[in-house]
Amino acid sequence: MRRLHFYIMGLISLAFGVIGMAEYVMVSYGLQLGWLDGYPADQLEWLGSLPNWVHGVWGAQATLALVGALCLLAHLRPAVWMLFFSFLTLVVLIVWAAAVATPSILALTGDETTTWIIMGLTALLSLLIYLYARQEKRTGEVL
Repeated sequence: MRRLHFYIMGLISLAFGVIGMAEYVMVSYGLQLGWLDGYPADQLEWLGSLPNWVHGVWGAQATLALVGALCLLAHLRPAVWMLFFSFLTLVVLIVWAAAVATPSILALTGDETTTWIIMGLTALLSLLIYLYARQEKRTGEVL
């Protein structure tokens, strides 16, 4: 049996990719299902008015996270660069939402501390998934 932590990290990365893609698709198509049902109207309006380039970057991030996770589980080396670019695009989205967007996500939510914690933990999870895949590639046992 292969190392158990590989499958655990693979499932964590797959869940991260699936949730990211699900949220992107729901926002892109204006579906108010699942957790989007609990969003206030002003946040849904903000999500509905995202610039096209943000939708493109978000779509790329969600796709790279999901396909990177599938590649990781399939023992394919392209998982490393896919997960790196997924992390990089996520950082771009966080910086845009917090510092450039009008109104910023921080002003929109009303609770800056919680928003920073959620954005930070999301970026940290993406970074850790990438670092795990990179380490697996370096050791050469799985990737």
